[in-house]
Amino acid sequence: MTSAGKKQHQKRISAPSIWPIHRKGSIWVPKIKPGPHSKNNGMPLLVLLRDVLKIGQNKTEVTRILTKRQVLIDGRVVTNNRFPVGHMDVVQLPKSEKSYRIQLHGSNKLVPFEIPESSASEKVCKVTGKRNIRGGKTQISLHDGRNILLDNDDKLVSQIKGMCSVKISVPSQEILDVYPFEEDARALVTEGRHRGRIGKIVEITKRYGPKASEVVFLDENAKGDEADFRTALDYVFIIGPDLKLEL
Repeated sequence: MTSAGKKQHQKRISAPSIWPIHRKGSIWVPKIKPGPHSKNNGMPLLVLLRDVLKIGQNKTEVTRILTKRQVLIDGRVVTNNRFPVGHMDVVQLPKSEKSYRIQLHGSNKLVPFEIPESSASEKVCKVTGKRNIRGGKTQISLHDGRNILLDNDDKLVSQIKGMCSVKISVPSQEILDVYPFEEDARALVTEGRHRGRIGKIVEITKRYGPKASEVVFLDENAKGDEADFRTALDYVFIIGPDLKLEL
């Protein structure tokens, strides 16, 4: 006899490597809920609060905290313990007056870093799409599943291009600044063996051949003319000059 419905848990040993949890311990961990981040790019809120931040000792305690609406993600209350939390998300705990930014770290893990309350209302997102829609509007798609609508005659429309990033206010989603994808821009690598490394873009080149692609050269120390490492174009996340991230 088969079980009814989809399972909401999985074995800990099979959890994605990006989750910052120990492989030994309790057998089960929650499955991530469909949402703004995929399984390989996000982790369930229960894992963050229980296993990483140690807000609750077990699922029951974490669920009670969520039910009391004491956790905000990007300025909005979240009550589902399987909600996906991912790169650049801002998690606020109003009762303890603490805020965290989730970051892809050099350890290949999603790690929360505490930030001041003044920074909790801002978030940097990568632009993944841009298209015209009905009604004289332009839709800007971001890496965390957001879609922002702008009037076609808005001056920001011409500034926002593929691979660039935008700084928005949360939860209002107002665009505060645009960080173009260009040389000398400050960037974070989100995939590959250099994941978590931050550097200044030195050069963007086209690679020809059977596996043609664009390659980005970055200088991690922002010194000299030669790049420290290179990565694929799709792995680059422009973070702007002001965002403070942990290495």
